[in-house]
Amino acid sequence: MNIEFINDAYTKDGLRLPMVHFESNKKDICVIITHGMCGTIIDNYFATVWGKVLTKSNIGLIYEHNRGHSIENDLVSIDGTFKRYGCMYEIFEECLLDIDLAIKTAKKIGYKRIFLAGHSYGCNKTIYYYYKKKPDILGIIFASAPDMVGIHKLLQPNFRSLLEEAKINIKSGNENKLLSTLVEDYMYMSSKTYYNWYNELSELNNLPIIENPELWEQFSCIDVPILAFSGENEEWYYKRFDVMKEKVKNSEMFFSYIIENTGHTYKNKELETANIIIEWIDKIKRL
Repeated sequence: MNIEFINDAYTKDGLRLPMVHFESNKKDICVIITHGMCGTIIDNYFATVWGKVLTKSNIGLIYEHNRGHSIENDLVSIDGTFKRYGCMYEIFEECLLDIDLAIKTAKKIGYKRIFLAGHSYGCNKTIYYYYKKKPDILGIIFASAPDMVGIHKLLQPNFRSLLEEAKINIKSGNENKLLSTLVEDYMYMSSKTYYNWYNELSELNNLPIIENPELWEQFSCIDVPILAFSGENEEWYYKRFDVMKEKVKNSEMFFSYIIENTGHTYKNKELETANIIIEWIDKIKRL
């Protein structure tokens, strides 16, 4: 098994996004993972285990930094300048450019068939990507997929006043101004990002488990096999696979698991989740 960092890949808008590549000897199937909110490609140990296990079955894995990695970062542009991003400043719709780059990189390496995977907030990006791009992929893996907007409304009682504050800042030309209070008690967020994520018509509201409206426009368009799992110790809204299954086009192609005695990053169950992925991919290959 060969593990390499890819540091020379740039998005269409010129941002360098590093990736870690667990290389398969057979260049056939590759799983591409989009990390979660404020995450990085080095802080989720489960992905390392998945890469090691998958490569033993001749499946490659690419884990890509996206522009929202960490709470705040400075990304190198192709012209040598830096641009301020991170979770505080990212715009949800720009995830299309980041996932495009990962798929392009996988194909450049030589992989012929792709599975997309998301962890946490990365699942919402994967849903949106499929909705907008309809890529030629074998299936999608949702690891602890969240109702980002619904959860925020539960955890942020003053979200309406923060939304109004963000709108005022944007109208006055201060879109990068940080909101006056912490978001969900752990991070500050720019006005433009907060409004982008939580406005009434937000594209991020694509897995509405909690409110569960009749129409799930983005999620219901998925017509490839889905694997979804969450840890038993996660909150209830990460485990409503019955609701998710009702909304997909091909419910018979929806497979879900609750991983016992673990949480959001599958501590001590990294190998178990890796084996679930392997078994599911083998099943999909036979369809």
